Amino acid sequence: MGAKSEAQSEPPEHKARRGDLRKLPLSPRGEPWALKLSRRLLASIGKVWRTYPKCSRAILLFAVYRVFVRLTKRFELQAVYAPKWMSHIVGLLVGLTGALLGVSRGSPDSFLTPIDQSRQYMLVWHPHGAFATIPVAFASYPAALGWFPFRYHALIADVLFDTPGVREMLMIMGAKRVNRRSVERLLEAGHNVAIQPGGIYEQLRTDPRQEKAYFPPNLGFIRQAIKVGSPLLPAYLFGENQIFNVSESGRAIAQWIHKHTGVPILPVTGRFSLPGLPKSTKIHIRVGRPVEVGEKSDNPTKQRVQEIFKRYVEALQELFDRYKDECLPPSIAARGLKIIVREKRRKSRSKSPKIELQTAGPIATAAL
Repeated sequence: MGAKSEAQSEPPEHKARRGDLRKLPLSPRGEPWALKLSRRLLASIGKVWRTYPKCSRAILLFAVYRVFVRLTKRFELQAVYAPKWMSHIVGLLVGLTGALLGVSRGSPDSFLTPIDQSRQYMLVWHPHGAFATIPVAFASYPAALGWFPFRYHALIADVLFDTPGVREMLMIMGAKRVNRRSVERLLEAGHNVAIQPGGIYEQLRTDPRQEKAYFPPNLGFIRQAIKVGSPLLPAYLFGENQIFNVSESGRAIAQWIHKHTGVPILPVTGRFSLPGLPKSTKIHIRVGRPVEVGEKSDNPTKQRVQEIFKRYVEALQELFDRYKDECLPPSIAARGLKIIVREKRRKSRSKSPKIELQTAGPIATAAL
């Protein structure tokens, strides 16, 4: 009687749940396979956790993080921003970290000409510096919150997206991986992007005594802008190269390591000559006048690309000359800005004449 009354008083949701379990595939002993495997898996994890507590916890945390990365991978390509409250928190943390390290925004962002917010832009920033994380964070934070004249997605190297914590911070601020697929999807969807054309090549040649801007041999960023008809907007982060000290031997070692391993590691020193500790530096973000690219074209001619590049260099040089004296130390400002176009890698060792562009600013070529 007691068992019968218990069954009669069983809640309906329990009966439904029991009915669902009966539908699962059963093991030879009559136990659902899913429950059996889950129980055994949890028991194994518990045993390893008790036997090797430190190692197992690290492995488990790594596995959980890899699952999280896998689940959020699609957001690296989608043109989405995190909620503004998350951007506020990240921006506050970035600001506090920068203040503690001595790196901060030196002045409000300044624009040479008014920006038409209804248009789509490709923001091209210089220089890369030893580590672009700090200035990118300063620039992306107001863009994610809508404080910049327009919102944009900063395109960042894969190595930062492979770093736990840094990846999530950049994604909250709308940053994306820098590759052709990301650029094409964002631009074709009508979004603004921010790109650094010098990349790792420029990073490994950072010189705090001389401002330089490197460009790839095929000028792919200009071809991408022409494809959607998006104007190029030059931006210069004054003070980025002065955050760390980089020696000539350090640059040579970094280039050798990158050549043989593919890992971009640049030895730097900062305050008190300590490695990795930034010097007290003010970052000044300045934006120049837009450079129009003309009508859209999927396959622009080399002559058209070179002509647009010539006008872009003139706009960049104009921006640098306008603000160098107020944003850089006098000795560095006096040396000016060097524009360097990388040469294509050649299979043959025979020398061929270098192509130099006639522009208002000095342009040099550098072999890979």
